[in-house]
Amino acid sequence: MVRVVLCLSVLCLSDPVFSTDSNLVINNITISGNIKTRTSIILRELTFQKGDTILSSDFERHLNRSRENILNTSLFNYVTINAYNNSEKNTDIHITVEERWYFWPALIFKYEDRNFSAWLKAKDLSKTKYGLSLEKYNFLGRKQNLRVSFLFGYAKQFEISYKNIALDRSRRHFIGAMAEISRQDEMIFDTKNNVPVLFRSTFQPVLEIKKYTLNYTFRPMLNDLHNLYINYFEYKVSDTILKLNSDFLGENINEMDCFTIDYVYTKDNRDIKAYPLKGYYIEVLAGETFSMPRSKNSISSTVIIPNLYKFFELGSRFHYASNLTIKLSYNSTHSYFYSRSLGYIYNLHGFEYNTIEGEHFIIFKNLVKFTLLKPKIAELKFLPLPKFNKIHYAVYLNLFTDCGYVSSKYASLDNNYSNKFLYSGGIGLDMVTYYDKTLRAEYSVNGFGKAGFYFHLTAPINK
Repeated sequence: MVRVVLCLSVLCLSDPVFSTDSNLVINNITISGNIKTRTSIILRELTFQKGDTILSSDFERHLNRSRENILNTSLFNYVTINAYNNSEKNTDIHITVEERWYFWPALIFKYEDRNFSAWLKAKDLSKTKYGLSLEKYNFLGRKQNLRVSFLFGYAKQFEISYKNIALDRSRRHFIGAMAEISRQDEMIFDTKNNVPVLFRSTFQPVLEIKKYTLNYTFRPMLNDLHNLYINYFEYKVSDTILKLNSDFLGENINEMDCFTIDYVYTKDNRDIKAYPLKGYYIEVLAGETFSMPRSKNSISSTVIIPNLYKFFELGSRFHYASNLTIKLSYNSTHSYFYSRSLGYIYNLHGFEYNTIEGEHFIIFKNLVKFTLLKPKIAELKFLPLPKFNKIHYAVYLNLFTDCGYVSSKYASLDNNYSNKFLYSGGIGLDMVTYYDKTLRAEYSVNGFGKAGFYFHLTAPINK
């Protein structure tokens, strides 16, 4: 009798008839709205393919993740995915997309500073770049990007790039190339009292840079990227800059030719990359810079930067975000240019006007946000172009606190933010809208008692 009961128990547990979860077979996948974009580009972003079998309990998660993946290509304004069951075990998937505008012949007028708040404080319209840019996103419908730009003003710059060229049908291997030549009449050459010091010349460029890049990308899975960048740089600073800061590039160096090899690994599991509310993002950069063989001016620089972002949903309107970034570097000689830490790419709230130099740093940011206005869509009927007459928008209120530490063996007494614990806190208001744009206003106070209002065109915690 015991054996019979045991056998029946095993059958009940193993037989699909008694299972609380059933399987769904993806019978067919259709796509509409992709006038320019090739169907294969969209199919590559799905977590399932035609013929796959998915547990019904996981089905909704697969649909949501696939929709987020398609949106995160930045090729579409809106994406909807609908499922139509043919039977209890078979379903058809229909995807509807609304493409963005991909060709941008544009007159450019943009600020040129370390951040938007620093540019506003300077009240100097000469710190802008203007010119003509021709950009073709989603070139040939294959998600390739082609760009040519001519810029003048604060910096004279020419750039041509062709990126995201797939080498195989499975779209796992990509290459890209870029060339950029720039000259500028003003530059930051030093830091005094924790703020950048600039020099402007009216006679000759103070900094000239030539950069040539080859890029290889390997995408083995939907959310994993391996990037290898091989860069060749030519730097030239004026004799005046060398007199003002003999260690700007290196010890008494005003010209340098060098290679930089960067490897960047990213794992992107954010819901919406422009303004994420859930998920995480991991980035690890390892780079090596070395002078050309037989170069008169020798320098080497090694840098490792792990970067982690985490986003939590605490409730229907409450979210939490955090960011941890660490930089470890070694330079063969003292170089102001290669010791830039906070105030450039990486920042702490409340220190927007400061530059803090050092070989190593660690920063930790925390933020709690409340959704004042959930994402909505408004239609501007007076605009006849469907790619521009629908605007999505949302508003978020947030409280934040940051802390960090910059280690520098060359810090001077007047630059007392280095080798000291840094912290700040404040309140911010974000409006997320139109073509992934974020408008942010915030009030913050740092650990040195300096407070102020700041404005940004980026999300408070996001890569």
